[in-house]
Amino acid sequence: MALRKLAYSAILIGFLLLGAGGSVASQADAPKVQLLLVDETQTLQASILVQVLAQTLIRTGLFELQAKIVNVQSSFDDPLGPNPTDKQYELILIIPRGLEDGSLREIWMVTKPITFGTRPELLTAIQTIKSLIEQGTEGRLKAIGVMDDFAPAWFAAIFAWHGWLQ
Repeated sequence: MALRKLAYSAILIGFLLLGAGGSVASQADAPKVQLLLVDETQTLQASILVQVLAQTLIRTGLFELQAKIVNVQSSFDDPLGPNPTDKQYELILIIPRGLEDGSLREIWMVTKPITFGTRPELLTAIQTIKSLIEQGTEGRLKAIGVMDDFAPAWFAAIFAWHGWLQ
């Protein structure tokens, strides 16, 4: 247990250090990526890490970020259901249940399929998230997208069907 707390502390410090120098002034006039961060974590420590990650992402200047805290039985349950609003997102970042106990080591970036027509801002946002997660967790976690794994692709189909994805 003490080792896990130490690991969470190291991750938190990593995100804080990245956030301190992570502001991207040149992105100020570029259209921001509409990002929904979905927090499925169940512990206070993990929720604090998600908060620090959200603040770090905001500081990059790339995102217009909204967040939802959800409770799911399994990390593979649909955390959102049908969209009750007209608000849609280019990118949905799922922090899945299972990160706390080590049963999962991935954070899922859910988008429509990446094609030649994908906005450069979205591509930059995806790469930024991958780098922040990798560096901020010292390689313990990684961010994967619809082109990397079945889980984000599965959620992309569900979220598109329910009206969450642009």
